[in-house]
Amino acid sequence: MNLITTKTALADYLSLVNDGMCALDFETTSLRPEDGKVRLVSLYNVAHGALVDFDPIPGGFAACASMFQRGEWIVFNAGFELRWFIAAGSPGVACKDVGYLRRAILGGGQYALKHLISWDLGREMDKTEQASDWADPDLTDSQLEYAYNDAVETWDLFQHWYGRADQDHLLAWQMFDDMVPAVIEMEEAGMLLDTHRHDRLIGEWTRIQNSKLAAINDIVTAQDVANVRSDSQWSDYLARLLDDNVIASWPRTEKTGQLSMKGEVLRNAAAQFDVAYPGNPLTTLLDSLADFKKVSKYLSSFGASLLQKAHASPDKRVRARFNIAAAKTGRFSCAGPNLQQIPRDNELLGEATSVRSSFVAAEGRRLVSFDYSGIELRVLALLAEDDQLLTDMVEGDVHSEVAAVIAGHPIDKSTPEGKKARTAAKGVSFGIIYGSGASGLAVNMRTTVEKAEEYIDFWATRYSNAFNYRHLMLAEATKTRRIRCVDGGTIYMGKKPELPQCANYPVQRAALSVMARALIRHKNTLDACRLRGEQAHTKIISTIHDAIIDETLLADASSCLSLMEQDMTDAYLDIFPEAPTERLVEGGVGTSWANL
Repeated sequence: MNLITTKTALADYLSLVNDGMCALDFETTSLRPEDGKVRLVSLYNVAHGALVDFDPIPGGFAACASMFQRGEWIVFNAGFELRWFIAAGSPGVACKDVGYLRRAILGGGQYALKHLISWDLGREMDKTEQASDWADPDLTDSQLEYAYNDAVETWDLFQHWYGRADQDHLLAWQMFDDMVPAVIEMEEAGMLLDTHRHDRLIGEWTRIQNSKLAAINDIVTAQDVANVRSDSQWSDYLARLLDDNVIASWPRTEKTGQLSMKGEVLRNAAAQFDVAYPGNPLTTLLDSLADFKKVSKYLSSFGASLLQKAHASPDKRVRARFNIAAAKTGRFSCAGPNLQQIPRDNELLGEATSVRSSFVAAEGRRLVSFDYSGIELRVLALLAEDDQLLTDMVEGDVHSEVAAVIAGHPIDKSTPEGKKARTAAKGVSFGIIYGSGASGLAVNMRTTVEKAEEYIDFWATRYSNAFNYRHLMLAEATKTRRIRCVDGGTIYMGKKPELPQCANYPVQRAALSVMARALIRHKNTLDACRLRGEQAHTKIISTIHDAIIDETLLADASSCLSLMEQDMTDAYLDIFPEAPTERLVEGGVGTSWANL
């Protein structure tokens, strides 16, 4: 192993590899540049390998970061390495993630390097030294060997998948890598939480939780259910209480086989009981239990944990982690907290008390957001070449059309009743296109199988190409066990492809491709503005499903809105150049996430 300890020796080595590809891996004294430094960089390709110790080099890694501007550096977890380059003043270093290459070829899925080395290369990685002290002036031979081997394994994994990639796979790989700078900006910026408002909101949720618990206790004694939070105890109790026909049709959990205690299952059961047995206290019990579980979920997922995260930050900002191409379709996942799980409004209290109302703009600033309007239905219309569906998306309102069929008369979506009917119709549309049958649709819509069949017939007739597209994808997946996506990537199906996935995956992947390009374009636009002294205080702070959210100065909000609208429109045209763009995006400016 070539151990480099001077800037001159590093320059000589980089002259050998800067024009090609080379694996790169960091060992740092902390996970964040704010708290530590880069101690070692291991470098490897088939012709050259080296280990750079920055401790003896004056200025350390920061003095050398710009030397990596040439070449393409193959890494695992590009966000980690690029974050250190950005902190050192070299944001343009080309860090290409081998994990994203694998996801471009196989579909999404996020795994640790050691797992991929085991699965793909058939050998085990020794990670014993991973948590060792990298700040120690005298690193052991074992530490040096571990650091160097990480680069070797990364290179070998890259070689394994690069040889299997075609041009379309490489384009999808590039898209994933190009998203990383925008993701870093979001994670670093975070979203400001109004802690005082959120504390009051937690108090209101707690009040509701106690009222629902009281309603439950009026019907069920502690002898019946000792722990109201125990799904297994509720399953046992309801199994004793309900008749055999109800038990036979009740959904069960895959893991335990117990009666499902999901909120939608309880609400559907309550609705059925209310129709069959008006005034039966079981209806009240099931509704109260569903509400209790819902508000308990709010408290556990979005309550004290959000407050603690905000209070732990000196600027009261909640910073989540966004993982690129973590889902099979390539979509983002989010954690710590999962901002994508935060509902638009509060089902129990209404929009005014939504969790989103606690996320606000800083004083003198505004939140700016644009959202793709019905992007999955638009994508479906384009992929299926369904002119009627596309026309209804551009000129009308698909969900209002379906709602009118459900209601038997036109609806006014500006009214609370119309809004509710449209939301229900939205569930119908997505249920149908993603494979729900009449019986499943009837349960979800709290209606009869006969009525559900009417909805399906309406869809199959009015949007015949979109309806039949599902079966075309199923036929393709059954024949090839894979679906090729519009961005060039591939999603591999199981041995027995099923309809919902076959219909869902290509549509969601295309929507992801549009959203990814929107993020890339918008980050590049803001970077260009900053170089001109414009939008200096504008940051991308989040992406939620099909929306981008910026935080900017009040004076810059209008121009930021225009930039975002153009970037998102152009990203859509990158994928679908001939598609109409009328009513494509909806945007707004607000003081909180809830009023965008």
